[in-house]
Amino acid sequence: MNEIKFPKIFKPLREPYRYKVMYGGRGSAKSWTVAKQLLLLGMEKPLRVLCTRELQKSIKQSVHKLLKDQIQIMGIGAFYTVIEGSIRGANGTEFLFMGVKHNPEEIKSTEGVDICWIEEAANLTENSWDIIDPTIRKPGSEIWITFNTRFKFDHIYQTFIANDPPPGSWVKRVNHCDNPYFPDVLQRQMEHMKEVDYEKYTHIWEGQLKMLAEGAIFGKQIIEMRKENRICNIPIEKSLEVHTFWDLGRNDHTAIWFMQQVGKEYRMIDYYENRLQDIDHYCHVIKQKGYLYGTHFMPHDIEHQMLGMTDTRRKQFENGGVKPIKTVPRIAEKNEAIGMSRKILPSVWIDEKRCDRGIECLSNYRYEYNDDRDTHNQTPHHDWSSNGADAFMQFAQGYRTQTQVKRQQPKRVAIV
Repeated sequence: MNEIKFPKIFKPLREPYRYKVMYGGRGSAKSWTVAKQLLLLGMEKPLRVLCTRELQKSIKQSVHKLLKDQIQIMGIGAFYTVIEGSIRGANGTEFLFMGVKHNPEEIKSTEGVDICWIEEAANLTENSWDIIDPTIRKPGSEIWITFNTRFKFDHIYQTFIANDPPPGSWVKRVNHCDNPYFPDVLQRQMEHMKEVDYEKYTHIWEGQLKMLAEGAIFGKQIIEMRKENRICNIPIEKSLEVHTFWDLGRNDHTAIWFMQQVGKEYRMIDYYENRLQDIDHYCHVIKQKGYLYGTHFMPHDIEHQMLGMTDTRRKQFENGGVKPIKTVPRIAEKNEAIGMSRKILPSVWIDEKRCDRGIECLSNYRYEYNDDRDTHNQTPHHDWSSNGADAFMQFAQGYRTQTQVKRQQPKRVAIV
């Protein structure tokens, strides 16, 4: 075996923790160190190691090659046998490779896992985490998590960094400065980026949170809003009506924007989001906020009667005191709703504190990326940001239509 060295910051990997979380920027040797440590542990005693990530369409997208390369570098090829879908040790150690999104049932049925390594964990959804965490249940089992910092509301970031982590967690931010073996070629790349694009440098190399997703649908508009200081502290006008705009989730989130119109300004004064809650919960939220409400704009499926329900969702909301409700007709082409939103955003102001989550949704709502063409498609990507963005599009579609109709009327019609 060749001499093996590790940055000292990773020493707790040898200590017993249920969750071992390593995050930050590039060049910190997170993935290489984890790969080496797991291979060494697998030589010391038989282990079953599950290597997973959110999306893994082929073995090429896994850490299989990283582990294979480290086996050669460490000089332990006599101990480990590398085959197409797994890596096996002479003592019975086994490395398995599965993506969560396309193999949820297979992961649930995987027994006896000692260590689960989640690579690129920033992409992991809440649903996928809810599959992995209870599945890794062998006594003394551990979950190792590595990722480059991405967005504030990524589920893993919220679970372990933005909020108090679960008991038994070791959470460490690691960057290139913590890696004494940081290569010269990366040093030159990093210094060049620092000179030409400092904001990009702080995200990629220092692990700062990203403000906009690649391919952000409303990226240009959000940048303009920040330049013009329209994302700021906004006072609530108690004498003015508050209109709400909804996207109704089932397994995913229900999102609500709260808006007051002041002259030609559309002021988003509040935002609320939750999931797996019944209609009574959202009725309670609306009442608890105590605003002087105008109209509640909801998507077309508010008229649907769900399985096992005696009333439509619209009727249930109305019975809960959420009224009047205006149903926003469905637009066949999603890009039409996107275009309407882009046109109205220059007149929008957003409260930076109460709408924190909503701002992140608009900033990270993005087009799907096509790996084969190395470009973004014109199809919106569905993830945690979609519901907040869809709720905003209810505003762009429904409220704008209502105000246009009002202008055509000879007299103002009051909302009762």
